Amino acid sequence: MLLLKWLKILLPLSLLTGCGFNLTKVEINEQTFVFAMYVNKSPKDESVEVTISAPLPNRLTSGRQAGGKGGGDPYAMVTRSSTTVQDALHLIQRDLSRRFDFSHTKVVVVGKSYAEAGLEDLMEWLNREPTTNLSIYIMVAPGDAKKVAELTPVFEQMPSEVLIRFADQHNMITTNLKDCLYAESGNQGYALTYLAAGMKPMVADQERLEPWTGIQGTALFHKHKLVATLPMEESLAVSWGVNELKAPLYTVSWDEKSKASTFLISTRSSKSVRMVSGHPVFTVKLSGTGDVVYKQTQTQLDLLQTKQLIEHELNELIAGHLRKALHTSQRVGADVLQLGMLVDWNYPDHWQKVRSDWSDYYKNEVEIQVVTDIKIRNFGSILKKSPK
Repeated sequence: MLLLKWLKILLPLSLLTGCGFNLTKVEINEQTFVFAMYVNKSPKDESVEVTISAPLPNRLTSGRQAGGKGGGDPYAMVTRSSTTVQDALHLIQRDLSRRFDFSHTKVVVVGKSYAEAGLEDLMEWLNREPTTNLSIYIMVAPGDAKKVAELTPVFEQMPSEVLIRFADQHNMITTNLKDCLYAESGNQGYALTYLAAGMKPMVADQERLEPWTGIQGTALFHKHKLVATLPMEESLAVSWGVNELKAPLYTVSWDEKSKASTFLISTRSSKSVRMVSGHPVFTVKLSGTGDVVYKQTQTQLDLLQTKQLIEHELNELIAGHLRKALHTSQRVGADVLQLGMLVDWNYPDHWQKVRSDWSDYYKNEVEIQVVTDIKIRNFGSILKKSPK
């Protein structure tokens, strides 16, 4: 009984020890939360250049204008170069007053030259670092990745927030660390968002030129190396093919004076495979439903004829974009739709024969058929002219 009484007294007290009782924890005011990383190939030698972007808590005030210069930027950027990503980060850590924490890292941007040389070193570090997570978005900059970090966050507080919004809105393919590792483990390819960087006049700043970042397409990877890039139209088709595209807008024309714009309210894709004469034949189907938001025509056609014309042109246009994208992916041996997984699931014996050489097999032996089924739901409201 006496022992039980002491347990009742000491047990509640043990819950009041706080986080200081666990010596493995780090206090929050002793940490630097890295929101984004920018990785380049050093222009001087074969070393890697790493830049981190972290918020400055003392400047993250609600009254500060987003993107403004008053009081300084609400984030800091530090750059170091070394032989590996880990060594460069160690050099950065040595000069900081707080410890790194990558649990809040949402995006990693790599420069084009670094991507062409290969992301193996970066992927190895990301996979082993205990504080990172598999949902980190990976993107490619057209040149120096730090130029992307210099963008003007007009509607946000930090450049990393802008990049995260790009991915969350699903305007283009959104590939994270898990997708890259999964694709590589199956000897497949993957596609990353290919950014654009430049100068643009800011209306809010008296048309002053400021750094600006947007999206110009996708970058195709095989064995963690950049092997090709796709323009916007073909990139949208690839994003659609992996069910990452939401609410795209397409404009088609069927004669010199007739055109229409269609807003697709739903998009989806499906993939299947069948064996023909010992080789896989894939079918990629894109389907969707849209509303006509703009129409200009000089020909007198009834509503049904116009609807059929727009649907026909839409299906031809989108199918053509996907065929071009897949032709490029086969040319460079990057199975970005990961069609090989279908062979693994449906014909495992055949997959065991071709898995190790899937890149060349995908390039030379695979047939891909593209099917589209785009339907027009309605034409919206039309104001009719009053009779004279």
